[in-house]
Amino acid sequence: MNAGRTVLENVKILYGRDFSLVEGYIAFEQGLIVEVGRGSFQGEAEKRLNGRGLLAIPGLINAHTHLGDSAAKELALGLTLKEAVAPPDGLKHRLLRSLKAETLTRWMEETLRDMAATGTTCFADFRENGVQGITLLGEALKKVRIEGLILARPSSPEKVKDELESLAEVADGIGIGSLSQYSDQALSLIAERLKGFKLLAAHAAEASSGEVERAVKRLRADLLVHLTNAEDWELEMAAEAGVGVAVCPRSNATLGVGLPNVKRMVELGLKVGLGTDNVMVCQPDMFREMEFTSRVLRLKYGPSYPPPEQVFKMATLWGAEALKLGDRLGSLEEGKQADVVLLDVEASNVAPIHNLMASLIHRVRAENVMLVLVRGEVAYSRLPPEAWKLKP
Repeated sequence: MNAGRTVLENVKILYGRDFSLVEGYIAFEQGLIVEVGRGSFQGEAEKRLNGRGLLAIPGLINAHTHLGDSAAKELALGLTLKEAVAPPDGLKHRLLRSLKAETLTRWMEETLRDMAATGTTCFADFRENGVQGITLLGEALKKVRIEGLILARPSSPEKVKDELESLAEVADGIGIGSLSQYSDQALSLIAERLKGFKLLAAHAAEASSGEVERAVKRLRADLLVHLTNAEDWELEMAAEAGVGVAVCPRSNATLGVGLPNVKRMVELGLKVGLGTDNVMVCQPDMFREMEFTSRVLRLKYGPSYPPPEQVFKMATLWGAEALKLGDRLGSLEEGKQADVVLLDVEASNVAPIHNLMASLIHRVRAENVMLVLVRGEVAYSRLPPEAWKLKP
């Protein structure tokens, strides 16, 4: 009856959409959570893990990455946004053209391994270079247990009509780099062909305002990235359209383009996820992203905002919802995917805990990640093999 069931027991759990603290167990099979309970697990299981001293949280969602420039770490430091990433001749695009495919794939794979080791179980990547770019990331994903949402773009804005069908066959959606490069006709064509069965995303209002209207009305975007310099009427338009948002505060700060008005976004009801943006600018560590976001927004709004629970939601549930994945990711509850991160919260850099959520986003580091499961299978582990008990 319980063949194939795995149980994490004697563990503290952030359960459900409100992240209530439960002390007990998580049982899962065939990649899905089937039971979360208090106290001891009474049934049979093929595998058990004693999680005493550990805290189970949902896998972290990185809502916006550019993994293709993983070989270019820190080369953009000191450059403007345009100099670093603007197509077609920003530093990133010149590097993508010059590096060999095997070099790009190798360093993307290394980045994926680091993401898994720091608790990320799902990410959404804007892929450059058309079908070839998708293929390279696909090769890297074969080596690492992590879920990637690949948002592609045509090899050039002029090739939307020619490449759209082939992109749709192999990508999870479209990720527009610069709206200004695309005509209204091209954006409308993408929406007409793909809206409703592929995720449509775009950078918007990163360096200046005025782009949200085209993204909402022409592209009919599901996800907008950055909105760093969006005006209030643009945020209202995005909220009315039910668009998800991915903000990237560390990247925005490093490139000097400002900070997004997260408080206003939340007031308007936007689902706001966190992303780390270009690997050449920021290492995709979501614990570092959460800490920076919490502290820098307090600099912007004052010491009482944001509440730590909100920042944690941005890296989990809201990020999943922004990517239209909230039905299966972002929280630990029955029926959802068994994407689980176990943290050592008794370590000296975390304990003693007086405010659990604040400790999670301000204190936890990569070395506190003890186990990462994606669909119930181990993606990363620092636990000894004897921690698992196997049914004889």
